[in-house]
Amino acid sequence: MAIVAGIGRTTEPPVAKGHQLANVFEDGSRPEMSAEEAQYISSEEWVRSFQRKLYRAAKRSSNRRFGILYDKVCRLEVLEEAWRRVARNAGSGGVDGVTIEQIKEEGVYEFLYEIMDELKEKTYNPQAIRRSYIDKGGGKKRPLGIPTIKDRVVQMAVKLIIEPLFEPDFCECSYGFRPRRSNTQAAMRVHKLANTHKWVVDLDLKSYFDTINHERLMELVRRRVTDKSVLYLIRQWLKAGIMEDGLVRPNEQGTPQGGVLSPLLSNIYLHEFDRNWDDSDGQLVRFADDMVILCGSEQEAERALEKARGMLEAMLLTLNEEKTDLTHVRGGFDFLGFTYKEAYSFRGKRFVRIKYPRAKSMKKVCRNIKERVMSIPLGAPIEEVITALNRILRGWSNYFRTGNSYAAALKLAAYACAQLRLYMRRKHHRKDIAGYRKWPNSFFYERGLCYVPKLLRVKAAG
Repeated sequence: MAIVAGIGRTTEPPVAKGHQLANVFEDGSRPEMSAEEAQYISSEEWVRSFQRKLYRAAKRSSNRRFGILYDKVCRLEVLEEAWRRVARNAGSGGVDGVTIEQIKEEGVYEFLYEIMDELKEKTYNPQAIRRSYIDKGGGKKRPLGIPTIKDRVVQMAVKLIIEPLFEPDFCECSYGFRPRRSNTQAAMRVHKLANTHKWVVDLDLKSYFDTINHERLMELVRRRVTDKSVLYLIRQWLKAGIMEDGLVRPNEQGTPQGGVLSPLLSNIYLHEFDRNWDDSDGQLVRFADDMVILCGSEQEAERALEKARGMLEAMLLTLNEEKTDLTHVRGGFDFLGFTYKEAYSFRGKRFVRIKYPRAKSMKKVCRNIKERVMSIPLGAPIEEVITALNRILRGWSNYFRTGNSYAAALKLAAYACAQLRLYMRRKHHRKDIAGYRKWPNSFFYERGLCYVPKLLRVKAAG
């Protein structure tokens, strides 16, 4: 079937191209694969191959600009891969109320062909962004911007094409929202540096995502991308209005958190800070807008703080002075969910650096456990509740197993059992305070509850 706009359209996936699909089935490795799944794999391979070509071309020349990209954004393979990633991330719908489930019911390929037509005919226009808030703790809320599913797919398509052009330029100190990089790697890097760099500058940017200057950002994007159609799409998303309480207000600055392209654009903007920072002034580690600078002395840390403040002001960004801090490792500091601290080892007779889950992280996971248990109907079997909690416990342990997390794991295990006991009391209308005799911890572990300290030692499945 041709994939050119308007030819041979159906809501079913078109026949896979080339020999890729044939190889998948001929070797017998995936006989259960549906045609739609096979097409996604074929699209994923095409996108990855093209991304590697773009990456190599960008890496060969740091000054090269790319001017013919829009036609790649419009390709069905790219839109298929963009949809696959957006659907995998799930999430709620935007201002139009359309959800991922609705698109699946009405036909994914009909949806993708519609996007492809609009892009090729230059009739695509993004809709307003739905404003939402999530709890940050302490009574504070973090604003999120939720685009429509269609806008998320198109943003993802653009991201798939332009990300390989900027990736070779990004510095080693940057870990946030990059391929093959993670917050775990950033946390381990800080842990290692804290052994020799005892003074820490903890930088906190004030409303970073909401204060990015659009003109300056577009100037940085144009260093690699000169395709006017792609640049126009990016500017449209930046200027898209924000809907809150039924009213749409214009967006004059910032790239709202929640947009698919926002993490990449934020990295492009802060890359100027990374690029101009000198390691002789302190070791910089950055994950998106979370930054720490580790220094060898207090005087070096003071100079680093002043230099960073001046560089950020030149970039039209502002430090949150209340949260920005200069401290010694012995006093402790927080970064990416961990508290880093220097403690005395009686066994080794020396000070050692440790990192363990910060108090805020523990409160968050306990809140998630409680809310998850409360959301399950009392008529559900206890095994269903345990399965839901195991997902949370495995996720927590997968991240925090790199730290000194055993004591926190014991507390989390006890808390999970306590919440399950409360669930059983409500279910059976028991008024006794604890219920330990009828539902001891062993009752829940025998029914499949994961023991969190054990998860820290054994890699969780799935």
